[in-house]
Amino acid sequence: MKKNIVVRSSFGHEIMACGFANAFDANVLVIPNKETKEEYEAEQEKIVHNLSFLSDKLVKVPFDNREAVEYWDIIGELKAGTLSDEVWADFAQAHLMPTEPTDHLPQFAGLKDKKNILMVPQKLISDGECGVSAAQQSLNPQVFNFLKGKGNLVLGQHFHKVNDLGTVQALAKEFDMYVPGMTEDTEVFSIRGVQHKMYYHMYNQLAASVGIAGTHTWIMLTMFPEIPQIILYNRNGVENWEAIAAAFRTMGKKIYTIGFDENTDMAKLSQEIEAKFNELI
Repeated sequence: MKKNIVVRSSFGHEIMACGFANAFDANVLVIPNKETKEEYEAEQEKIVHNLSFLSDKLVKVPFDNREAVEYWDIIGELKAGTLSDEVWADFAQAHLMPTEPTDHLPQFAGLKDKKNILMVPQKLISDGECGVSAAQQSLNPQVFNFLKGKGNLVLGQHFHKVNDLGTVQALAKEFDMYVPGMTEDTEVFSIRGVQHKMYYHMYNQLAASVGIAGTHTWIMLTMFPEIPQIILYNRNGVENWEAIAAAFRTMGKKIYTIGFDENTDMAKLSQEIEAKFNELI
């Protein structure tokens, strides 16, 4: 058994941390990076509010005790490039289950009985802590042109509901794409800032996912590992996606990765992604 695992926010890597906590039968210690007790407790509540659907192992560490507890900073190790590849074999077995009923959550009726394919071509918002910027993690949407007509495309990327609205609307029109919250379940529009659990039934209706690695990737790996994924990633980032995907394939899951960087031939990349997609679906 490993030490308890620390989280300081509630995005993709924190979902990963919850998966590891399951794998190693550890608690998830919620210790925000805040200097005052008031800010600390407010942020702590926000983190628990967002992650509690995914894990029943969350522990709120009191402000005055935050420096006295021992923990494993697995996210810090990941970002520093010191996390052993061997741990992904354990992670691949850590299936997270909802901690509460899901009937009351948005149903995404527009996805019912369709071949839904999550598509994430760009990073419009990023925390910038993965070694690459949002722009560096993004691809020109034309790389995904081969997906047109292959199914009901669903946009899975975070965006600002005001500043990025025009970009998202144009993308939706070009790819005839379903955007969560745009035409139904409007409370989930933009993803960023919305509780992870609100998209449970969206993920539950996916046939496959193709796109840039992000929060959605961690949700599917931990809660829906049976969904075939092609994870696209900038090779200069901190995660060893090849090792992660290999661990899941060992478990019989259809998880594949394709890397790119500033020197990648985008036409060839598109062909490579299409070939792998045709193998999976």
